[in-house]
Amino acid sequence: YAPCSAKLGDGFQVMVALPKNTNTDKVKPSSDTVDTAKELDTVKDSATALQNAAMKLAAVKTGSSSLYEKKTIVDTNEDGSTSTRTDYDYDTLVKSVQSFVSAYNDTLESVGTIEASSVQQKTQWMTQVTKQYTDELAGVGISVDKDGRLALDEKAFREKDMTELRDFFEGTNSALGQLARKASGLAGAAELQATKAASAYTANGNNYPTNAMNSGTLFDSLF
Repeated sequence: YAPCSAKLGDGFQVMVALPKNTNTDKVKPSSDTVDTAKELDTVKDSATALQNAAMKLAAVKTGSSSLYEKKTIVDTNEDGSTSTRTDYDYDTLVKSVQSFVSAYNDTLESVGTIEASSVQQKTQWMTQVTKQYTDELAGVGISVDKDGRLALDEKAFREKDMTELRDFFEGTNSALGQLARKASGLAGAAELQATKAASAYTANGNNYPTNAMNSGTLFDSLF
């Protein structure tokens, strides 16, 4: 708006509408907020699931709460009756390892198109741990393909001695313990960037907020 009268106090205002797409004063997000909050939240959730799956395998426990010690197992027979035995619970351990493998792959996929440098850096640190332990992972039936994704060979895994599996998985400094910490760092970085993205974009994740545009922008839709 601008006064258009030579007499003080008698001015009137005119509206100036710029042609569509000629306004260049929109607030631009920083290089670390080009990703949508929804995408970053997906990374956070995937990395958190990975952290939990890795921690479950790395946890040092004793007795029946340990994944790596013998426990009483109830089997259901063909006739519907049940029997009990004391043995290692490979079924539960396999499920836990498969959950870890799936969570790891889901995390890599969620990061795929993310551009935030902090998220990419945390992901690189995580995959470096996997590369460092590629041979050891293969030794327990977990392969790493050319894209960094994991795959579990269940048959090979079940053939491993439980002591060998425990030595590899258990402990805060084990491969899984390290991956749990890297996944936690990745989740934190994604959460921070999601907060930045939410403040830069509207709720649908890909439009600028109205209050971030100048008066010319408000009239773009008229042209």
